[in-house]
Amino acid sequence: MLMALFSRSFLASVVGGVAIVAVGGTAFTAANTVPGTVAGSGTNTISGYTITDVAYTLNASNPQNMDAVVITYDDSPGDPSNARVSVDNGSTWHNCTAGINAGADTVTCDNGSTPAFNGTTVASASNLIVVLTD
Repeated sequence: MLMALFSRSFLASVVGGVAIVAVGGTAFTAANTVPGTVAGSGTNTISGYTITDVAYTLNASNPQNMDAVVITYDDSPGDPSNARVSVDNGSTWHNCTAGINAGADTVTCDNGSTPAFNGTTVASASNLIVVLTD
């Protein structure tokens, strides 16, 4: 009997303690404010530019060097805003963005490019890579 009384009072103490912690814990819990957010995913087609002509300008005093390369493109996707050219299979990239002539649909990579084209030898030209992006 004493044991049953002790068990009931112990059980009542545990239930009472849990209730106090639950109520007290709720009172001391801080609220978080979460702003609304947006997430999404989408796809679209990546169309390329068609290069319609490539012309190399040789140095007048040393025709073993190139002074420029002029790329003519089809502007049906729109005019590019960035242009990079490599004539040595990607070892050296020339930033030709300043040479974009949207009215003529050409990009000129010359001594105004970074790095400058002067000193680029015809012998080192192995593979032309053109990157145009809008």
